Amino acid sequence: MLSGIEDAIINILQESVEDVPKNNIGMRKPDLNIEENLPAISVANIDFKVEEVGIGRSFTAKNNEVREYFSGDGEKVNFVLTKKPLKPTLIVEYPPGERRLENTDYIIDYGSGSVNFQSPPEKGSNNVLIRYLAPAEIKSVKLIMKYHIYVWSKDESQRDKITFDIIKTLLRGEEEFDLKGIIIKPTGGFNIPANEVPKEVYGKTIECSVETYLQVETLLPRIEKIEMSGK
Repeated sequence: MLSGIEDAIINILQESVEDVPKNNIGMRKPDLNIEENLPAISVANIDFKVEEVGIGRSFTAKNNEVREYFSGDGEKVNFVLTKKPLKPTLIVEYPPGERRLENTDYIIDYGSGSVNFQSPPEKGSNNVLIRYLAPAEIKSVKLIMKYHIYVWSKDESQRDKITFDIIKTLLRGEEEFDLKGIIIKPTGGFNIPANEVPKEVYGKTIECSVETYLQVETLLPRIEKIEMSGK
């Protein structure tokens, strides 16, 4: 997740900031004592926090296809699935690519989540493929991160020009970032103190706020029975 955000920032800076060689734009702080390393831009994640989306946990339900391979031994006829499938979405292929017919070649026990073949599949490695739908949910959280973009140069005016070029690049790239699910906004900046850099090297920090969403998919247990009572 973080590497994808950093790659997106670095790529757009490499494409758009002309005063800095592409090889001098990256995650690592350059050796500022080597003249060939300047001017340079480095990107660093400073911190992040997580916020739940909406009230409580946010999720959307969907049907998730599960693919399970089994190895026949020439004797076994019963194969138990990891999850209980939704009716009537189960497909059996033996060997993979050759679809079998329910009630002719096999019987499904949806209650136990097992497939019973009329005759045992031949011995082989992963020669039985069973595809089915299982209920799933997608949980979402918002990641709010702080990034610093550092600008280094041996010329103070060049440093400032690069700084404004970076800010303009980030603003122009809003649509490109949005397509990747990233919102990035410059929020401030400051000069790096002279005692923190070598002599005749000038540095500046651009502070950025970055937001994106992290989604996790988990399979849900199937509802076996609904009971209602009334008075």
